[in-house]
Amino acid sequence: MLPGEYRDALFADNDTGKFWLTGHNGCLVAYLPSNWEEITAQLNHIPLPSQNLFYFKTKFIGLGQEMAPDAQGRVRIPQSLMREAGLRKDAMLVGMHSQFQIWDQERFDALAPGDVSAELAAAGVNISL
Repeated sequence: MLPGEYRDALFADNDTGKFWLTGHNGCLVAYLPSNWEEITAQLNHIPLPSQNLFYFKTKFIGLGQEMAPDAQGRVRIPQSLMREAGLRKDAMLVGMHSQFQIWDQERFDALAPGDVSAELAAAGVNISL
């Protein structure tokens, strides 16, 4: 079941509340339809991708499913996506600006990010913690 604020954001973007769901990096990622179209168009315009990029595109686009919540805000996640994200019992929804992620709770709890200060600095991001 999607929390109310997620449903509200989806319906604010389009009158059906539809979104695209795909697997990436051990979780499911939900995109607004306009964002999904932009991302897939960019991926499809890459000429002669490397084998790794070809495999990424195959899984990322191939697993993509258009989803719409029912009247109670429930979404039935297809088995292929459940397997891709390792979803078993408890799930964690994580808002990420214009998208959200769905994680298996144990996988999310096990995330242990290393030091990313050099990557942030290279990207021009300065976060004071």
